[in-house]
Amino acid sequence: MKLLPSSLILLLLLTITRCSSEKEGDLLPDCSQTSLSLEIVETINAKCETPGEVELLGSGGQGGYSYGLDGNTFQSSPTFDGLSAGGYIFYVKDIAGCVVSVPGTIGADDGSVVGAVVSSLASGCGGDQGAITLTASGGDENYQYSVDGGDFASSSTIEGLESGSHTFIVKDGSGCSDDGTFDILTGTSLANEVMPIIEANCAVNGCHGTSQQPVLNTKAAVMASASRIRVRTSAGTMPPAGRTPLTQEQIDQIACWANDGAPDN
Repeated sequence: MKLLPSSLILLLLLTITRCSSEKEGDLLPDCSQTSLSLEIVETINAKCETPGEVELLGSGGQGGYSYGLDGNTFQSSPTFDGLSAGGYIFYVKDIAGCVVSVPGTIGADDGSVVGAVVSSLASGCGGDQGAITLTASGGDENYQYSVDGGDFASSSTIEGLESGSHTFIVKDGSGCSDDGTFDILTGTSLANEVMPIIEANCAVNGCHGTSQQPVLNTKAAVMASASRIRVRTSAGTMPPAGRTPLTQEQIDQIACWANDGAPDN
């Protein structure tokens, strides 16, 4: 078999390579002169926990549009949702493979939900009968309420609360919210519950009734000494040794009233 000269083989290889390159070049689109364009036709801003959305529209080019956010992944739908507030680059690609982009921004709307306490009910001393009624305004009015981190519910009245400080959150359907604090009192009465205990056990002759300071024969005097009375009765030093001690219920009533802020009630 007669072999071809090496120079002829090299010439054939160069010719094949050039033809192959020219053929591949004929298949590549010339996107430098494309009429492909992209516009943002609608933008919905993010609002609190509700993300934003954008709708795109491609035109010109060779049709068969697909859309993307990162320039690499494309989809047939021109709508992108689940977008947080911020700046984006949006892309459109036509069937010829040409790609153009436009910048866009998803804004953030203020929800302006305002929550407030309307009324509250006392818990009772050592009880859990307390209740709170909340109100809300602003937002989309689809309000839900939560107290002390509990589950959200549509009812604005929350029951079964013990005395003390509590927190609340009000939110609407968009996730916009407001929060605050409130106190539930025990409702223990100075006149009907505490004064009878003091008068029978402390404000007596030889003690805080006449000679020993502070004299506790008036509501004003008891209110002024509320913290001291609570500490001493809780410690068991009031009444002093030798006198009939208070029951635990009596001690609790004095503490509940003092912890309510020693009101004149």
